[in-house]
Amino acid sequence: MEKILLIRLSSLGDIVLTTPAIRAIRSHYPNAYIAMLVAKQSADVLKHNPHLNEIIHFDRLSSNKDTVEMYRILRILRQRKFTLSIDFQRKFRTELLMYLSGATQRIGKGILSTKRVSETENKHATEHNFDLLHAAGIPAENRQLEIFLEDIERVKAHQLFNNAGINDADLTVGLFPGAGWKLREWMPDRFATIGDKLITDFNAKVLIFGGPNDVDLGNHITYTMKQKTYNFAGKLTLRELAACINQCKLFLSNDTGPMHIATAVGTPTVALFGPGNHIRFQPIGDIHTLIRYDVPCSPCKQFTNKCKDNICMKGITVDDVWDSIGKVFNSIL
Repeated sequence: MEKILLIRLSSLGDIVLTTPAIRAIRSHYPNAYIAMLVAKQSADVLKHNPHLNEIIHFDRLSSNKDTVEMYRILRILRQRKFTLSIDFQRKFRTELLMYLSGATQRIGKGILSTKRVSETENKHATEHNFDLLHAAGIPAENRQLEIFLEDIERVKAHQLFNNAGINDADLTVGLFPGAGWKLREWMPDRFATIGDKLITDFNAKVLIFGGPNDVDLGNHITYTMKQKTYNFAGKLTLRELAACINQCKLFLSNDTGPMHIATAVGTPTVALFGPGNHIRFQPIGDIHTLIRYDVPCSPCKQFTNKCKDNICMKGITVDDVWDSIGKVFNSIL
C-alpha cells in the first residue's frame, strides 16, 4: 500500500486551499493510506474529509517547548513508514519534518526534497499546490474547494438560526469583518452601513461572524448599526461557523480563512482584498466576486505593520460593495 504524508500546518485558509489537491491524490491513489499533518487549531476544517485516512495534529499552541512537540510528531511520522510526502507549506520546518519522517519520495521546495518545485510564478494557491502534485506524477485540474459537513452539523446550524428568530425563507447575509491581519480589515463602520442597507432595502437578516479575537469588532458593528442584527462573533466553533455560512444566501468577507470556507461550502461570496495577494488567494468560481482598490504597493509584504494609511482598504467604497451585492442578488433572487 502507498503511504502518503501531506503537510500544511497553517493557516486556516491555506489548509482549505489544499482540498482540491487532497481530492486529486485520492483519485490517483484510491487504495493509499493518506495522512495530513496540520496545526491543531485548524484541523477541524478537514474533519470528515473522505479522502484522508488520518489527520495528525501539530499543537503549535502547546505549553510544551517547540522541540518537545517536534519529537512527538516525528515519532508518529516514523511509525507510519510513509513512502511519499508532499510539503504544501514549503518552509524549512515542514521540509525538515518531511525529511525526518523517512519518506523516500519527498516533494517540496528546498534542498531536503527529492523533487524541488519553485514558486516563482504569481498564480493561484491551488495551482501552486497542483505543481507539487504534477512533480509526483499526479494529475490535477479541478480547483473546487471542499468542506464536508455532516447532516447533524447542518441541523445544528438550522437550530441556531431558528433559536435566534431566523427562518428558512429569510434572506440571510453573513458578514465577516475580521481578518488575521488588521490591515486586511475593511472599515467596520462601512460594514455597519452595508448591514443597515441590506435590512432596509432587502429585508435581509444580517449575521455577524467572527472568531474569539473578533468579539469587540462584532459588538462595535452591532452597536453602530441602526437596524437589528444577529451577532455570532466568538460564539461558534469552526465547524459551526462553516455550517452557518452554508446556510447563508450571501457572504461578505475580508481576505481571510472563512472567505475560503464560504467558497468551499458553495455560498456566493463578495471578497474584499487590500494588502493581500488577490491573484493567489481570490475565491474561485463565477458565483463569487472580488473587490479591490488597485494601488501600486499592493500586494504588500505579508503581515507588515509599516503601512500608515491602509489606502488599499480605504479605497473600497460602500458603493463599490453595494453594487456588487446588487449584482449577486440579481442572479440568485
